[in-house]
Amino acid sequence: MWKKIILLCLFILLPFTMLVACTGNEEEDLNKPAADKPKEKTTSSDDNEPGAKVYVNNRDAGNIQVIDSSTNEVLDTIRVGEKPTYNEIGPKGKYVYVANSQSEDVSIISTDNNEVVKTIPVGKTPKGINFTPDGDWVFVINEGEGTVTAIDTATMEKEATIEVGDKPHNGIASPDGSKFYVTNTASNSVSVINVVSKKVTNTIEGIEGAPHNLNITPNGETLLVTLTQKGELGVIDLNKEKLTATIPVGTGHHVLDITADGKFAYVGNIGADYVSVVDMEKQKEVDQIEVGMGPHGTTISNDGKNVYVAVTSKDQVAVIDRKENEVVKRVNVESFPFFISTLENTDVIE
Repeated sequence: MWKKIILLCLFILLPFTMLVACTGNEEEDLNKPAADKPKEKTTSSDDNEPGAKVYVNNRDAGNIQVIDSSTNEVLDTIRVGEKPTYNEIGPKGKYVYVANSQSEDVSIISTDNNEVVKTIPVGKTPKGINFTPDGDWVFVINEGEGTVTAIDTATMEKEATIEVGDKPHNGIASPDGSKFYVTNTASNSVSVINVVSKKVTNTIEGIEGAPHNLNITPNGETLLVTLTQKGELGVIDLNKEKLTATIPVGTGHHVLDITADGKFAYVGNIGADYVSVVDMEKQKEVDQIEVGMGPHGTTISNDGKNVYVAVTSKDQVAVIDRKENEVVKRVNVESFPFFISTLENTDVIE
């Protein structure tokens, strides 16, 4: 009899015991920190992969502004030296080097936090700046004294000063990293520097028309030089180290970039209101893209879809869609945007 009573009590109490246990677990779960709970998948903009960072030299404002290309919004404004002219991002994507022509130094910006980590004095009136493809060396062109400063990027220290021609303006390395070419505006020539020895090994003469900015085809065979006084591009055969042709474009001291396949060049004509599109095979201007008066810095995105142009008179960056060769977006920046570099997701190397 007692056994039956005990079994009956257990039968009645068991569901109640289970209910209390389940309720206790729920309360324990509710009191856990949010981090311990499974998170729901959201679709906020933070989940979207950020676009390229566009670094813009605002010469008269004395700063660099950083634009997120996916939103076309200014992310950051970085104070640098006086009259920043050109900037370049190293091949490893960790630092931006900025030539400040009036304060005669170079600002080094970390791309991690967009802060200046070092300032290096260089020569008189530095203008152009560029890296070797391995990122080991950066060369600063000192227009006011006819020299090039070589900086070791590992130590961030000056290692050599190289004498070149009269009024040098900008430079670029060969794709194999063995040579560095410098335009000499007042000498109508291009100096050829051996990267290892840091010495001039040749001077390409007869580049008439005040050679100013320059770029090199991906195969390393052709150097394009802007001829400021003529409104032309000079075509230099690097196998012969000789000027072989000229291509009429717009007026002014131009900046140019070349597509990754080497088929087209985009040229900013600061004395006009358009960007010239040059067919490299035909060696001919095939299109003009109106952007506003005074386009200067001109950079093609890594994927080849867009061209970013600093429009000096409008204090804007114009974004060109290469498929249609027309301006699709504009971003307002500060005073006198002069040059542009892009840091893309594939650029940063740990």
